[in-house]
This record gives sequence, C-alpha cells and structure tokens, in this order.
Amino acid sequence: MSWQEDYRTLFPVVNQCTYLDNAYDCSGTSYAQDSFNHYMNDWFIGARENQRGGPGRAINFKVIDETRDLIRQLVHTDYPNSVAFTKNTNEGLNAILQGFDFGKKDNIVVASIEHASVIMPALNAAKTRALEVRVVPCNHIIDIDELIQYCDENTRMVLVSHVQSCNGYKLDLQMLGDYCHQHDIYLIVDAIQSLGLQPFYMDQWHVDAVNAAGYKGLNAVNSIGFTVYNPDLLRHIWPVYMAAGFCNHVIYQDGHYQLECNDMTNARKMENSSMDNPGIYALHDSIKRLQSIGIDTIYAHVRELYEYLHTSLQATGYTLITPLNEKESLSSLALLPENLQDFFDFMRARNICLSISNNQYIRVSIAGFNNRTDIDTLIQAAKDYAAQTAYKI
Repeated sequence: MSWQEDYRTLFPVVNQCTYLDNAYDCSGTSYAQDSFNHYMNDWFIGARENQRGGPGRAINFKVIDETRDLIRQLVHTDYPNSVAFTKNTNEGLNAILQGFDFGKKDNIVVASIEHASVIMPALNAAKTRALEVRVVPCNHIIDIDELIQYCDENTRMVLVSHVQSCNGYKLDLQMLGDYCHQHDIYLIVDAIQSLGLQPFYMDQWHVDAVNAAGYKGLNAVNSIGFTVYNPDLLRHIWPVYMAAGFCNHVIYQDGHYQLECNDMTNARKMENSSMDNPGIYALHDSIKRLQSIGIDTIYAHVRELYEYLHTSLQATGYTLITPLNEKESLSSLALLPENLQDFFDFMRARNICLSISNNQYIRVSIAGFNNRTDIDTLIQAAKDYAAQTAYKI
C-alpha cells in the first residue's frame, strides 16, 4: 500500500462522499480519536500518582513540550521558546495587536480581501488602540507592490495570509518578507491554509509571527491553535491575558504588588493558564504523521492533483480565478460559474463537498488524502453541469 492509500484510510469522510473542502476543515481523523484516548489515559495516571502541574497533570508536559518542538520544525525556525498555544488563529493575531507597544504615529497595513480572522483584529485595534490601520483595496488577488505602497516610515506591521481563504491565491512571502525585514516592519502571517500542505520557512522568509490552527492542513482538531514568534517581536508585546505560568509572576517590591515577566522573549508568557491539552495531543500526533510522510511528498501530490484539476476545468470552459502556476497557488481553486448556488446544489446532489466562498466563488480545496478518483469525479460532474446549462458558466 502506498503512503497515500494508507493515509486516506485515516479519514472516514472519504468513504461517505467526495470531499474537496479541506480549506474549510479536514473532516476529522480516526487517529485524533486515538489521541484523545491517549490524553485521558495520561490524565488518569497523573491523578492516581497525585501529580501536580495544573489541569492535565505533569505527565502531559512531555507531550506538550514535544509538540512545541514539532511546530518549530514545521515552520523551520531556530528560535527557542517561540511557540505559544492558542485556541485558534484569530486569538493569536488579537494577542499580538492588543499587546504590542505601538506609538502614537504607528500604522499597520492589511488587505481588504483578507479573511475576517485577519482584518477584523486589525480594525479592532484601530478602535481599542487608536492605531491607524491602512486597508489596501483588492479585487481577486493581493499585489505585493500595492501593499508596499501603503507602507511608510511609521508602518510597524503588515498582516497577510500566506494563502487566501476565499480563493486560494498564494502570496510570495519571500519577496514581502525581504521588504519588511529591510524596512524594520514586522511581517505577521496567517498560515492556516498552507501549513501541512507545503513547506514553510519562517526564518528564511523573515516572517515575524506565524499564526495557525490545527483543523485544516494539519489534520488535528478545531480547538487548538498556535503562534510562533520571532523573539524581537515578543520584546514589544505585553501579554493580553495575564495568568500564572512559566514566566509571569506577582512580586512584592517597595511596598507594592506588581506583575513581572522575567523572560519577555519567551512565547509562553502569552498563554492563558489552562490549555487545550486534548487538542495538543491531537496536533502532536498529526504533525508526527505528516513528518513521517514528508511535507515535500504531500506538496508534490497535492500540486499534481491541483494542476490536473485546473487544466481540466479550464479546458471545459470555466472561469478560474486562482492561477495555475505554483508561485501563486497551492491547493485551493476558485471558479466562477454563472450561478454559485445552482452549481453548489448540483455538486451536493452528486455527493461532492466543496464551498461557496465569500459569496463570490466556488472553492475546491485539495488535501493529502484526496486521490485522482476524487478529482475525476468532480471533473465529470463539472462537465455534466456545463452541458446541462449549455456552457453558461
């Protein structure tokens, strides 16, 4: 059995429909259930042995620490103590914007097409921090040159998604990161649509914070997320949620009680007390499985299916928004049929799962567990729909 055939057996949904909606979520895995059982068994052991260490007990620490290292390996960073667990991508972005020591003249730059998890925290910072937020108008794609034009000497951050949720367009983080690095601008990235599906090089691309969650390409669960920080960025952030932990303390000094963070470059200062330990166990096991296959291997497989699908739909006459070339695309493909809901309903009648995205596109998203049969099923259905509607697509 090939790696792909073996991997596919871990996703129960593939036996129930043609699932091409990984950009929405991974559909759940059988091994995540095993991860939860592992966590519960460890919890039982910790209670029996009267272990301390807060909810979950000390026996969990080994898995949690291993998961931090796995995440660092996943994004290719050498920064120590750089991983903070969150509930989701949105929480990580909010923590950065609400805790950063912005000055009165500072601004941040974000694109209008960005997912709500990116643009909403940015706009909220305009209200809560009196921060200037520059929103770059976009249609289908984000032009890096336009992002740069909105930057000036007071720009402290640029916030982007590596891959756009709405239409699958991929940004050249190397190009943008080089610019930001040269101009002392922090590059903050939502990587939920790319991690697990292609290699990510945080240090090489000069990315200062990577935000993601576990339930898409990482194939874990939707209750666990994380942020990986550049330590220089961390120096400027005071924790939004203050809780007892690894480096935050209450001290008594000169007749006053006050808070102290004894390591401002440790990402654990950002964590809010009890964490989602079952979710961390699932993320741990999922990244280990991805590593055993190889992200490069998954990427090659996904790209082969993507290019086959793109070429076939284009030949049938569909208007495609997401480019074919791998510099600007990954695994999600947006198309524009004449009637979004009618096309979606037609596919659902064929037991094909995909998305209406942003009320603008039909979005098809491919995962490592998809195979050529899945793509052929969609292509044939798309041809049938085109024939039925007399090519009004």
